[in-house]
Amino acid sequence: MTKNLRSIFEYIDIKKDYSDIDFSGFKVDLQGWGSEHQILNEAIGVSNPSVIIEVGTWKGASAHNMLNICKTKGINTEIICVDTWLGSNDTLWLDASYRAALRLKNGYPTIFWQFVYNMIKTEMIDSVYPLPMTSTAAYYLLKRFEVEADLIYIDAGHEHDEVYTDLSLYYNLLRPGGIMVCDDYTAGWPGVVSAINQFVAEKKLPMTAFQAKSAFVKPMQGNCQAPCS
Repeated sequence: MTKNLRSIFEYIDIKKDYSDIDFSGFKVDLQGWGSEHQILNEAIGVSNPSVIIEVGTWKGASAHNMLNICKTKGINTEIICVDTWLGSNDTLWLDASYRAALRLKNGYPTIFWQFVYNMIKTEMIDSVYPLPMTSTAAYYLLKRFEVEADLIYIDAGHEHDEVYTDLSLYYNLLRPGGIMVCDDYTAGWPGVVSAINQFVAEKKLPMTAFQAKSAFVKPMQGNCQAPCS
């Protein structure tokens, strides 16, 4: 059973006190990719999540949308946002517009503060628990605290090995009957597609895929059904 997230995060000194941060010059910027995709709404409707883990957060657009959906449905939900906030793939560094979004300061990304500002100004911060570390490190930390989630959204690295690793690790934190949603299931990201295909084939899981996202259910007792038509 998932322990109280607030106490867990306070134990590791993530107390979400941002009162001494200078946010002058910031404005709400929820730019993202597919953050309002239909599959997220359907997955939330099926899983009724009390805890969501998002692996790969960027500026928080998907987290914001998922919490909005939960609020609309009357679901009391908390979300753990796992990200280094350093840029998860080379495209974010090679494309000038994305690189600017990293808010480099002395060569070091500071986009984390854009994410925090977005969550504060949209009044989501109380339900959001940022975990600024690699997805692998975050997995082992959450495992130590016996954290489980009803919905896990995978959108961090985009190469085969790192996607497959995230799927393999975080599947262990998904409650039976829970749903895993994956972003960028599209020909433009062949490593993502091959990793997801390999994982669901090995686990013998039916999968739904449309409009660059995919989803599958962790079986309750050896049977599962795709969450979306």
